[in-house]
Amino acid sequence: MTILDRYLTKQLLFPIFFCLCVLIFLVLIADVFDNLDEMLKHETPIGLILKYYLMLLPQTFVNTISWASLLGVVYVLTAFNYHNELTAMKVSGLEIFSIIRPIIFLGFILGIVTFIVSDRMVPKTSQIANRILTEHIQKTSTRKQGQKIFENVTHYGGANRLYYVRRFDYEKGTIEDFVILWLDQDKNVRKKTVAKAAYWQGTVWELHHATDYTMEQSGQILGEPMYRQKVVHSEIRETPEEFRRAAEEGLSISYRDLKQHIQKLRENGVKLSTESVALHYKLAAPWHSLIVMFMTVPFLAKTSTRRQIALNVLICLSFVFLFHVSGAVTLALGKAGKLLPLVSAWTHNFFFGLGTVLFLDRANS
Repeated sequence: MTILDRYLTKQLLFPIFFCLCVLIFLVLIADVFDNLDEMLKHETPIGLILKYYLMLLPQTFVNTISWASLLGVVYVLTAFNYHNELTAMKVSGLEIFSIIRPIIFLGFILGIVTFIVSDRMVPKTSQIANRILTEHIQKTSTRKQGQKIFENVTHYGGANRLYYVRRFDYEKGTIEDFVILWLDQDKNVRKKTVAKAAYWQGTVWELHHATDYTMEQSGQILGEPMYRQKVVHSEIRETPEEFRRAAEEGLSISYRDLKQHIQKLRENGVKLSTESVALHYKLAAPWHSLIVMFMTVPFLAKTSTRRQIALNVLICLSFVFLFHVSGAVTLALGKAGKLLPLVSAWTHNFFFGLGTVLFLDRANS
């Protein structure tokens, strides 16, 4: 690493870290004000409140790191332009790629860190945070629950059971089209239960028009299926509240577990567009920081007058906004089955990244 690379890296680290801290603080403060009345009303212990916000940190980091990276790079490149440091670098014979190497390096590092945090930490910490929120802060019954009906819910329950629910009415405690995969210790399906409907009886689910299939490791059905008009599996004790949490948390599980769940459900005839998009998005999302940092270069690394700097910042932020909007649109189309999951998750990364490369040379001027 050259002296210039070390200098630029140091100049980038502090603004990104500062912006990250500020954004995390603002998000947590907003949550405090949103739940303060519930905390006071239910006299939630300080220890639980601190644990709740500690558990929120990984998810908040994942949600804010791309914006912190953007603001940090915008600040640094604007300051360099304002003080003519970029002009001095270019006059000395440096090409724009040599100047922005620390940005690319930090973008890759942040992408790797973001993926590790979102894959290893967020699934566990977000579940703990949601449990504290619903059981000790909101007390569930005292706060409007919001959405009552959920579709296409997947949930990994206890004792190696994987559930798929096509339609779930939380308020009534009813399920339409219920699929239960009973897994062995090696995660192979040993039994499959398909029920047309299920009704919560207070402690267990009563399955209606249920068929049990005994499976071998290759996925073939052993023997004759067993059909029953009504049946209760005493092992299935996951409550409606647990299914609601699974639906509201989204697929808050690791990439590896999600991939296994999708594979098991597909092998048993369940088509999952939302989950497939989420699987690819788990790999695409961590690189948003790199993309938005890279997108600033054609606008803010270009030698400009002081009057043009502000205009370039606005143009840059407009393209970043368009990047996020297009990402939300392609994700929605993918979840609706209009786009392939891979295309849905990666399209905006590819097009905006490629567009930046094509226009990178303008920053040499």
